[in-house]
Amino acid sequence: MNDLHDSIIKEFRANNGRAESASFGPVLLHTREADNGAELITPVLSLRDGDDWVVELPGEGPPPGPRWVANLRAYPDIVIETPVDNDIRTIAVHAEERSGRDLSSVLRLTAREPDGRADHDLMPARLAPDDPTRSISVRHPETDESLAHFGVVGDNYTMVLNGEDTAGRYALIDMLVPAGGGPPPHRHDFEEMFYILDGQIDVTFRGETTTVNSGEVVNIPARAPHFFHNSTAAQARMLCVVSPPGLDEYFSKWGQPLPTRTSVSDMSAEEAKQNLSTALELGPRFAIENLPHT
Repeated sequence: MNDLHDSIIKEFRANNGRAESASFGPVLLHTREADNGAELITPVLSLRDGDDWVVELPGEGPPPGPRWVANLRAYPDIVIETPVDNDIRTIAVHAEERSGRDLSSVLRLTAREPDGRADHDLMPARLAPDDPTRSISVRHPETDESLAHFGVVGDNYTMVLNGEDTAGRYALIDMLVPAGGGPPPHRHDFEEMFYILDGQIDVTFRGETTTVNSGEVVNIPARAPHFFHNSTAAQARMLCVVSPPGLDEYFSKWGQPLPTRTSVSDMSAEEAKQNLSTALELGPRFAIENLPHT
């Protein structure tokens, strides 16, 4: 591997898939040497085509072309490193060579199914270094006065961990849902999980209702219509994890600030109506769509 390739690979990994010195955003091909099976890492320019990556093969040079081309012809099931959502992902792909009308050739890299993952020894053993700027986060929802509590459609939501606490990976919300509480139907562009601590919650998912009891967990797939409701006479408490975060910030924009985790909203009917109107207006900014009752 030459010095230019080494420098591009280092820059690619250090900058979440960008390599300014190469004047393009490459992918890294992890191929096996055709003659001895040794691993070779090569940065190449690619173009996304739907869920695939397209790589143009060099049109010059003696047959059989660069080493990585010969490697791909011998071992078409490989691994690539590619930028996805501002991070570098390792993806197992199958390489297929195709010829165009002008006799030029391209490689189409198609992601393989999970049961077709690459051999373990081909997967790059790359772990980012520890980030010394981040520290451990310990929260005490029962007593921590620094935590924000918001009244949301009659519920009380405590922001335990926000996106800033988790480097944008997830948010954790402690939800106190009184008898009869819960939001109207909605959907959003993030995964949502509920762990019921006390009581029970009815979760309606795509029109079908499931009762989730204390000690049980339910996951709501992103973009699916749903809502939850406490149909019992006792309050319920649950932990909500959303990934990626954003719901925490959404609530902070329109929820009624409350003094403690167990405080009850004291909004008038008119204030609650205006509050809900603000929530509906802000929803699209956070990839949240509020839906009519069916």
